[in-house]
Amino acid sequence: MRTKEEWDRTFSKLADVGTFALGALSVALGIMALSGPRLGQRIYYEDGQYLVAVRYPGQWNELRDFVQPDNPDVIAIYSQYGPDPWGLYDFVCRNISYRRDIGEFWQTPSETLQGYGDCEDSSLLLCSLLRNFSDAHVALGSFQGWGHAWVVNKEGEILEATYTNARRVPDPGSYEPYCLFNESEVIELWPGALGEVFELGRNEVTKLSLMAEAIGDEVPPECPSCWPLMVVGLVTGGILGTGFATILQKGE
Repeated sequence: MRTKEEWDRTFSKLADVGTFALGALSVALGIMALSGPRLGQRIYYEDGQYLVAVRYPGQWNELRDFVQPDNPDVIAIYSQYGPDPWGLYDFVCRNISYRRDIGEFWQTPSETLQGYGDCEDSSLLLCSLLRNFSDAHVALGSFQGWGHAWVVNKEGEILEATYTNARRVPDPGSYEPYCLFNESEVIELWPGALGEVFELGRNEVTKLSLMAEAIGDEVPPECPSCWPLMVVGLVTGGILGTGFATILQKGE
């Protein structure tokens, strides 16, 4: 049987090991916080990658990964309508109902093909379809001062994927691109332009009203049945991502 002195020595050694392990963990977390993105940051550049925080808390995605011409769901639609740029444009306009984000949440093309999305979502889908046979980019920038996304085809023409049917944009001067990208490249029109996109104001009601006024049409209807699904998705993703975000915060 161990004496009290022996137990004390054992606990002392265990305490030393535990203290060392906690110290090492603190150093590791500190390095992560100093070398990685800060909590609340939306854009992060690393080793030639353009990382954006546009989905779940604590999750970073490479900007180019959102354009997915090889996605099987995209290829299935392309096989029905392509290679017809106007037909693909019209398909997206007629089949994707407009739905505002809660905060900022970019969908994949497969998610958008469920039938709803906002300007980024519909533009990412349309660009993914067009990239199967043609040059195209998603443009991030300003529409009359409000944050917006659209598609630019190989001729430089603006394709407004939030319209309810394919049509030419009557007011191209209202669109100011900051950054263009597809699955192969990112083009910032000036240094730091991508970060400035996320500093633009967001007011979807005002923006859609301005678009409707320009084309003499009604504001595109939203998809109210999609809101409960979006809330559930964000809450679930938030629970999964909050742990990582909290670790980074504590390490600062």
